[in-house]
Amino acid sequence: MRIAIGSLQCESNTCSPIPTRKEDFDIAIGKAMYEKVHVEDLLDAAGASVVPLLYAHALPGGALPKEDFLWFVEQMVAPLSEKGLDGIWLYLHGAMYVDQIGSGETYLLQQIRRKVGDSVPIALALDFHANMTDEMCALANVVCGFRTAPHIDQIETERKAMLLLFRCIEEHLLPKPQMVRPYMLIPGDAVQTNQYPMKQVMEESDLIEEEEGILCAQVFGGQQWVDSPFTGPSAVVTHRSNANVAKERAFRLARKHWSVRHDFSFLVETFEPEDVLPAAMETPDKLVFISDSGDNATAGATGDNAFFLRLVQASPVEHVLVAGLVDEEAVRKCKEVPLGNMVTLTVGGSLSPHSTKATITGKVVHVGEILGYTGAMAGLSATIDCGRYTVVLTEKRTAFTREDIFTSIGIDVETYRVVVVKLGYLFPDLARMAERALFAFTVGTSAERIGDIGLKRIAHPMFPFEDDFHFR
Repeated sequence: MRIAIGSLQCESNTCSPIPTRKEDFDIAIGKAMYEKVHVEDLLDAAGASVVPLLYAHALPGGALPKEDFLWFVEQMVAPLSEKGLDGIWLYLHGAMYVDQIGSGETYLLQQIRRKVGDSVPIALALDFHANMTDEMCALANVVCGFRTAPHIDQIETERKAMLLLFRCIEEHLLPKPQMVRPYMLIPGDAVQTNQYPMKQVMEESDLIEEEEGILCAQVFGGQQWVDSPFTGPSAVVTHRSNANVAKERAFRLARKHWSVRHDFSFLVETFEPEDVLPAAMETPDKLVFISDSGDNATAGATGDNAFFLRLVQASPVEHVLVAGLVDEEAVRKCKEVPLGNMVTLTVGGSLSPHSTKATITGKVVHVGEILGYTGAMAGLSATIDCGRYTVVLTEKRTAFTREDIFTSIGIDVETYRVVVVKLGYLFPDLARMAERALFAFTVGTSAERIGDIGLKRIAHPMFPFEDDFHFR
């Protein structure tokens, strides 16, 4: 059994003015990619001969320039042979958008099919927030995705796709996944798979997946910050041999999703930006986390907007940690002075001309490398104690999603009263720590409310813009 494996992942945000370039990716070519994916033991157990292609992962960000993307495609397609390949396993995101091309995943699959033909099964492992295209379903034979948001089953999804690929090879199957769209857009941070109503939709997919002949029944939530005709949720069902059954089950899943469209809501307290700090001050005995949702780095925002920092400066609230703000030049200046020295810095607006700037004065209390949310180090950071509040600056976009990211730079979160993070919903580790979680509808390239994003190319009719229609 000869299997090619590859991975190309970046969740795009077309609202961001900052392109995601080749140099933004963590890249491993050939056998080096074994350390980045979690299927090597399955391949070894199956006695498979492996053709390692490319692993490339970048933090969510702006659309990829065409020339950068085509380099990745060449790296993945060139090692493929026209003969002697039994299957292809691809771990992609599903919401990668490329300038002048559109869906990056669709284009990649098209080029792979041109090289290997239609008789080689392809299994996809995708993010829950994939924006599926019709072509992706036509070009792949198995479509799997994360079943959790916040995501905790990435490794399980990688392995599930590989096991289903083995099954296709061993049973000589070339399934045809079927997709149905419910034509609705729900703010991504109102969709958590362990909470009603999405929990019920995912349970329906579990029931369908238990049926005889069903290989995978997947619901995708879509990525709202991609302005394209294929943006939005979808239901994709793969049956071993009966496309009609798969289509009917996909309709069943999509109808279930559509039926609860009015029931989605943010699962924590939500506030307009000017109201959230006064609300935090109402509970002085609790550790409060505030999501600066409009500048959410995990949603592809620039992470350099000092809008919320200025709210903190104008507020009397004390013991506030602002984590963090991207400003490479400011971090460099902090590195050049001894620890304990006072600095005055203009921070923010280093990446996007639309981001707010702020001036801070404080003591440099830490400079050093910070852990990134993917598990690798994410460059330098600097911590500035400004008295009532402390600011963490980073040279690269860094998402504070776990406690160990704070501890990697010597910060004990529990010594603060309010912690401001550039996220949407809190990731599980922070949700565990937060005694109260507040969600601010701040401005920026990851605006939460669908009507605030400025989408112009999405399909219509589309809920919530229209609601008096039935999808086919």
